[in-house]
Amino acid sequence: MRPVVLGTAGHIDHGKTALVRRLTGIDTDRLKEERERGISIDLGFAHLTLPSGRRVAIVDVPGHEKFVKNMLAGATGIDLVLLVVAADEGTMPQTLEHLAIIQLLGIERGVVALTKADLAPAGMIDLVTEETRGHLRGTTLRNVPIVPVSSTTGAGIDALVAELDRAVALVPDRDASGPARLPVDRVFSVEGIGTVVTGTLWSGAIRAGDALTLLPADRGVRVRQVEVHDQPVTEAVAGNRTAVAIHGVGREDLARGDWLTTPGRFRATELADVRIHLLERAEKSLANRARVRAHLGASETLARVVLYDVDALPPGGSGLAQLRLEGPIVAVPGDRLVIRSYSPATTIGGAAVLDSSPPRRARLGTEAAARLGVLETGTLAQRVEAVARDAGPSGITTEGVAARLGVEVGTVASAASEVGLRRTKDGKLLSRDAWDSALDQLVERVRRHAEAHPLRHGIGKGELKSLLSGRIDPAVFDEALEARLREGVLVGRGERIGLPESGPRLNPLQTEALRKLEGKLKGAGFQVPDLSELLRELPTEANPPELVRYLVDSGRAVKVTSDLLYMADQLAEIEGRVHSHFVKNRTLAMSEFKDLLQVSRKYAVPLLERLDRIGFTRREGDLRVPGPKAGVPPQ
Repeated sequence: MRPVVLGTAGHIDHGKTALVRRLTGIDTDRLKEERERGISIDLGFAHLTLPSGRRVAIVDVPGHEKFVKNMLAGATGIDLVLLVVAADEGTMPQTLEHLAIIQLLGIERGVVALTKADLAPAGMIDLVTEETRGHLRGTTLRNVPIVPVSSTTGAGIDALVAELDRAVALVPDRDASGPARLPVDRVFSVEGIGTVVTGTLWSGAIRAGDALTLLPADRGVRVRQVEVHDQPVTEAVAGNRTAVAIHGVGREDLARGDWLTTPGRFRATELADVRIHLLERAEKSLANRARVRAHLGASETLARVVLYDVDALPPGGSGLAQLRLEGPIVAVPGDRLVIRSYSPATTIGGAAVLDSSPPRRARLGTEAAARLGVLETGTLAQRVEAVARDAGPSGITTEGVAARLGVEVGTVASAASEVGLRRTKDGKLLSRDAWDSALDQLVERVRRHAEAHPLRHGIGKGELKSLLSGRIDPAVFDEALEARLREGVLVGRGERIGLPESGPRLNPLQTEALRKLEGKLKGAGFQVPDLSELLRELPTEANPPELVRYLVDSGRAVKVTSDLLYMADQLAEIEGRVHSHFVKNRTLAMSEFKDLLQVSRKYAVPLLERLDRIGFTRREGDLRVPGPKAGVPPQ
């Protein structure tokens, strides 16, 4: 039987704590000040075994208006509510605010207890019952039973327990297979154990020895011990009121509002796109950029509400908005927040998270509005596609999609297949538009390069990747390039990428300039003119630097240094002469090399260094010996 959490709600001094004590035998007022003043200030906890055998954890919340934020810290994790209304007083302001909070959190099951029935005058119980039913009409609790009880005499307690048992049986299961997420509502230290946190486990499971992440601090911790209902257990599952002893942080490093989570599955955010609802009972419209208090889990965070569609949201209104939070929260789509005014702090509405990783913006464009619409009402497959589309050509991992949508990784993979998302070799998901865009950008960039450099044999792969690095993820680039080469849309020429129909195209002026350049090089023997001098002799309209690059790229020439250019057949002749020398001699001195080529030291040094680099010669002191590329048998 799945664990269930019951939360109390109601006005101060209507007997919530006394009723819990009567039901469980546990006094939830644990603070000295609470006992002295006779009111609940902070959360109290108890547990109850129902006649069916179901064990229920109880969170007793304070009813005073000053402590509504404490009430919210406990109410956000409950499955059903025990709404308490004093039969001798009827509904009061905090009754209605607590009821509004229950409505905003989407809690649909519960029981109303009319306490102090023994103190109510004749006919008062019927009047209060009718009044309470009127307030419940139109809410998620409109059909819940109303039971008169007395915590003093015990009258009606058995009937209340029976109704609670029936309500508990209807509570749906929580997902215990997903990642763990526990909002921390209490922190304390226990001698011999260390730091302990408590909360209602929203999803997943926690076991002793588990490694977890404390958010928003993003600190790793390890679980020492787990308790449920004050008893050590091997595992706490979603829905359990849980106490977790952790190692890795001190008591001073945690606070109510923190979260314990499965590593890598949740992230803190200071921006959230939401659907915001303003209560009809709100005293005034919510202005654009109003400062509010946003409650999620056990946290309270100040925020600005940026309304997307209107300048002000009237009471009872609903609209899309962005919460710009003044501190981080841990939210996933589907989470419900309660919104309270900044001052005075009263509950004015709620919000459902649509996107916990949106860009910062003040208005929605057509495309962004459509995407938010999908995130709000679309199927899982449609929402996965929307997130992948939002990631653009860089793609997004299945884990990233799961974290952003608050779903399991396995469900993301199947949903991605359903809508035809492309999975790259490194596991990223791309929308069809993003993949097509990556393919098109590759071809367009190669085409633009060919138009700008008509004498080049394409663009270097590294240069192409660098030019597109801000638009296409490196892994996506490699896969897209492979696809285009395989299709024949692009062709590879060594490390250069080009278009099939493109290639070096010389105009008549360039053809003549190239003939002149080659003639100068070949006519000079091995003491070629400096390249800078050669370029000055060619007409600038022929683009001399590009002519040199064309010669080098085509393999017809080699730049030995930045200012020495040799034709390839000249270098082949040099290698032939050196080979012939090594056939007869074991070593080659600088002076011998100069005599072989009839060149000065200015040319001999760089030419020999080139022969060393290509493995044709190998330097030993001041001499050269045959290298592996010389083709000379050892002597």
